[in-house]
Amino acid sequence: MEGRHSIAEELRQLFDTLTPTERKIGRALLANYPMAGLETIALLAARSDVSGPTVLRFVGKLGFDSYAAFQSALREELEARLQSPLLRYNPDELVDGDDFLASHARRLTELIRATVTNLPRAEFDDVVGLLADNRARIWLLGGRLTESLASYLSHHLKVVRPSVHHMRGLPASWADTLVDMDRHDVLVVFDIRRYWDEAATFAAMAAERKVTVVLFTDQWLSPISRVARYTLVAHTAGPAGWDSNTPLMMLVDAVIAALNTRNWPDISARLQQLEAMRARLGEQETDGVERAVRQG
Repeated sequence: MEGRHSIAEELRQLFDTLTPTERKIGRALLANYPMAGLETIALLAARSDVSGPTVLRFVGKLGFDSYAAFQSALREELEARLQSPLLRYNPDELVDGDDFLASHARRLTELIRATVTNLPRAEFDDVVGLLADNRARIWLLGGRLTESLASYLSHHLKVVRPSVHHMRGLPASWADTLVDMDRHDVLVVFDIRRYWDEAATFAAMAAERKVTVVLFTDQWLSPISRVARYTLVAHTAGPAGWDSNTPLMMLVDAVIAALNTRNWPDISARLQQLEAMRARLGEQETDGVERAVRQG
């Protein structure tokens, strides 16, 4: 399972090729992924308001010759979601030859290539367009291992556009932010396995207030995908046991670069103002240091 893309990822790629009734199954599956697919055919058909044979045709389009094979693959994904690094560590996959660095770089290159291959371009473009809209307020939230990615994206966005906020602190403090959020806000969340329950609750509450949720996640899909308007999926599985943030970082850098390209005239004018302000503030700081030296 580590080296393959998930069923959810496959479904998102095939979605436009499905019939209207098959899309109903796809939406039901993604709304409660992967648990909805572990139900019986009859229950999934009832959840989707379609017939049993339609469910079987849907599963066939995903590449499975039986519903049992489909469910077996979902169970593998569920197990992969919950595995700790202790279980994922595989020393036999770490080195190809004697050059660890080169072997590791090749592995990361494969993950980045898989990320790019499987990411719908329309989804990427829509996220760039959303972040380019200066009328929206942007809020960013990262987890224990993705906080640095949220911070990195926040710093870049603050340079190129207004109304950008990086959320920190304990979950109990998030209510102070949530109470003022509405349809004019965008919540960008980073969440990778093993997923962050408090962030999922917060994202669901934000979606209830018509906030647009953007999710950066791995190929097993954070539960936040159920409420996210847009989901950018990175392949992160690494043989060292720890998943790699490098593919996610690539997506963040790509979003920043695309945003700069899209809005460069406005961004250029903003940068000129920022540089002038920084120069003046730097001169004042230098003058203050020189005065302190003289007085000392």
